[in-house]
Amino acid sequence: MHFFSYQLAEDLGRAFSDRAILQTFLDAEVAVSSSLLKSMLSLLRSMHVLIILEECASFLRYGYLSPDNAVGIRKEVTILCSELRPHALALVSSFGIPNAFFSPIAFNWINANSWSSVQPQQGATVPL
Repeated sequence: MHFFSYQLAEDLGRAFSDRAILQTFLDAEVAVSSSLLKSMLSLLRSMHVLIILEECASFLRYGYLSPDNAVGIRKEVTILCSELRPHALALVSSFGIPNAFFSPIAFNWINANSWSSVQPQQGATVPL
């Protein structure tokens, strides 16, 4: 019984936080006048909500989501990813994170994952 009480309290706490984030999205959508920004916020809100539904076992545990619904959510997340993909760089840039905080993979995935990038450079010692 103690596990269930703890689990329920944890689930309710997460639900409260998720609801607060959702309300922030909704308030921001109402506050902006740009239709392009409203559209982007709507896509991000939908992605946020679907990811919560997909990742949180509580919805399955308490019977609010069926396994078939979970499959549909995964498909919707994939669709939203493709809609957000063209805007990914602008979205990341909007946070103002300095380039120094990004690893090389953020700028050139192919070079960051090339064979030469994982081999030691000439004259470099490899720690044992």
